[in-house]
Amino acid sequence: MGIMSSKLRASAKGKDCAFAIPGTCNHDPETVVLCHLPSEVKGAGNKSDDWHAAFGCYACHEAIDQHRLSKEDELFYSFRALQRTQRYWIDAGLIVIPADLKASGEPKTRPKKKTQWASRPMQSRPFERGERP
Repeated sequence: MGIMSSKLRASAKGKDCAFAIPGTCNHDPETVVLCHLPSEVKGAGNKSDDWHAAFGCYACHEAIDQHRLSKEDELFYSFRALQRTQRYWIDAGLIVIPADLKASGEPKTRPKKKTQWASRPMQSRPFERGERP
């Protein structure tokens, strides 16, 4: 069994579904539970760690567990739900990540990089017959 946390499990109650799979999600916070995602720990009667899980409604949880989506869609929605859930836990203080601090005590953030593409005009022309892009 992976790492268990009653606080992480309880935090799912009444939340919005983080999977929100179009055409599947029932958007009912009353059915949302903590859905354990596949990991190295999960398998043969073992669940993943509680921090490797996401908030999911009954319908989305069932679709993920029973592999009703394509592999690509399953990975996309699982990863997105994991990110949304972990962001909630971090913001709520349930998961603490030590941040590097500036001298002012504020967390350091990465500066946005300037790209060369934004400042250059893009030249376009139609392709000639037989010419490859």
